[in-house]
Amino acid sequence: MSSDLVVLARREPDVYAVADGLVALGEPLEVVGGGLQAVRVRDAGGRVLVSVEEPVLVETPGEVARLLGPAAAQRVAAPVWWVDVRAVADVPDAVRLARRFADALVHWTGGTVWPDLAPDAPALSWKVTNAPAAPGA
Repeated sequence: MSSDLVVLARREPDVYAVADGLVALGEPLEVVGGGLQAVRVRDAGGRVLVSVEEPVLVETPGEVARLLGPAAAQRVAAPVWWVDVRAVADVPDAVRLARRFADALVHWTGGTVWPDLAPDAPALSWKVTNAPAAPGA
């Protein structure tokens, strides 16, 4: 069984940049996969700790409420980038790492994390503008 988080990001997230940032901050990790596969974050021994699905742009009004409930939809409305972050359940440090990864995505792109619905904050990346998110941007 895994521990799942959903990042609802205001801007298209760069999953690799955030994973690389965790490595730069001293997490002994390796990032593999991507494209048609989920991005996998492994520990120094090669054990998968977290998988991160490719961000998907949700543009349909009401879709976030339908999938996650009205509290999530009140925090961030479409268009929003949906990112599934899954921690391996049998590795204690995996849940902490998944949470740190999800929080870092929200820190840089704005948005919130479900199920906790942490406070929505503005995006802090220097690359982010106030322009609406565009598909494939």
